[in-house]
Amino acid sequence: MVDPITATLGALSLGVDAASIYHQRRTATTDGGVDEIGRVKEFWEAHRRDTLDTGSYVTVEGTLSMYAPMIFGDPRLIKQRHFEFRDALSTEAPTSIDALVSISSGQPVVRLEPMKGVYYAGLYQGIGRNSIPVFVDEQRLDSWCDERTNTSKQVWDVALTGQLDDLPTEWDDFFSIFGLDQEAPEYAIYVQDDSTSNIEYRGETRFFEADVWAAYEHGGERDWMTRCPDFAERTEIRRAIDTIIDNLEAIGGPVELVSQYDLVDQPLGKSPSIDQTSTHVQEMSNRRVRQTYIDEVSELVDTYT
Repeated sequence: MVDPITATLGALSLGVDAASIYHQRRTATTDGGVDEIGRVKEFWEAHRRDTLDTGSYVTVEGTLSMYAPMIFGDPRLIKQRHFEFRDALSTEAPTSIDALVSISSGQPVVRLEPMKGVYYAGLYQGIGRNSIPVFVDEQRLDSWCDERTNTSKQVWDVALTGQLDDLPTEWDDFFSIFGLDQEAPEYAIYVQDDSTSNIEYRGETRFFEADVWAAYEHGGERDWMTRCPDFAERTEIRRAIDTIIDNLEAIGGPVELVSQYDLVDQPLGKSPSIDQTSTHVQEMSNRRVRQTYIDEVSELVDTYT
């Protein structure tokens, strides 16, 4: 039986990898027109009105971060499904399902290494749940970050221009874990190395809250721990990291770190289990194995809801 945390992280990584490949395709030729959407909330309001035009270029204002959303979509729907999931969960459910409940809130974020020359990032408004998935050309974002005078910042207020286009079907597996496969968003913003795409710096972010997290194993059980700092304040992030580390040390007995929110810098410490994540992803790249993993997790969730 695969554990829910491993399956979920594997399915997420596969979706990101597929979108990174999709990002490399030849882009549609723009007629020079760009749809000015407004902020992230206006983006999802346009989604509800069915007025977003896939294939077009859009400009959306928000907070850009390389800490990307672990789940995304219409914030109203995400919040509704989260409460339904949480309220239906049996008190006898294994602790590993707590991670799925936490992810379903839309608050946890994750930082991944660029795949296929593409960063998976997020555009936010205020909190993690108000998010749009963004895929950015690696060299373009690295060059943009190098131009910022305050290199210690992890979030920036921007006006982001990119092509609004489809998500690959590989994301279906991920959304099915949370019962969102019929209601999941079908698109992301792709910021490529072209003359229309752009990242316009608007200033320092004053406030952005999202969950940092650790997945760990203790006594043969997988569990999950989170804190919700303001990413605009580095001291708050440091305090959240220290608190998680202290709480892990206070558990007593051997505790193995399975994964964490930042898989690049790994601020919670390094673990062989984290290095093995790529092995699980390779296993799940086989469609038959992947479907078995997802089916097992879905059956487990159904058992306790």
